[in-house]
Amino acid sequence: MPKYFEMEVSLIGIEPRIWRRFLLKHTATFKDLHRAIQDACGWEDYHLYEFRDGTGRKAIAEMPYEDPFTERRAPVAGKVKLASHFTRKGAKSIYLYDFGDGWEHLVQLKQTVDLPERFTRQLLDGARAFPPEDCGGIWGYARCLAALGLLEPDDFDEAELEEFREEWLGDWNPEEFDPAAVKKRFDR
Repeated sequence: MPKYFEMEVSLIGIEPRIWRRFLLKHTATFKDLHRAIQDACGWEDYHLYEFRDGTGRKAIAEMPYEDPFTERRAPVAGKVKLASHFTRKGAKSIYLYDFGDGWEHLVQLKQTVDLPERFTRQLLDGARAFPPEDCGGIWGYARCLAALGLLEPDDFDEAELEEFREEWLGDWNPEEFDPAAVKKRFDR
C-alpha cells in the first residue's frame, strides 16, 4: 500500500495564520516539497529557496553553496529525500523562499498515512490567501492590507497605496482560499 507524508505549511509572522495541508508521496525529495509549496501557495517559483532543520543550522538548498554555520556544502534539494529528515510525527523544518522578501514557512509532518490509491500529491485543506509574489515580505504584506483598507495606513502614503492597489493587487483578497481551484493545479 502506498505511503504518504501529510505535511502542513504555514507562513511565519502573519496572523491570522495562512496555511496549507497536503499529502506528498513518501519517496519525495525536498525539491518535490518546494514545488508542492509553490503550487499550494499560488506562487510562481521565481526565487531561490532553502530548507533548514528545526535548529536553523542544517541547510538543504536549491543550488549547492557553503553553509555559513557548518562551513560544509549544503546538499541539493533534489537529491535529499524527505524521509531522511521527516522521520517522526511532528518533525519540523523552516522553508525560506525569496531571499529578498524573506518568506519563512514552518513545515511540519502531521502524520504518515498508508492509502490504497496512488498519486504524487494531493491538497487536503488550507486557509487564507498567500501574499502576492514579490510584494516585499511581511512589511509588503502589511502594505497590501493597508492598500485594501484592512490595516491602518499609518506608515503608508495614501496616493501610493491607491496606485499600489490598482497596479499590483488586482483581485487579490487576503481572506480568499478556493480549495477546488488550488486542488486543480496541485493534485497529481
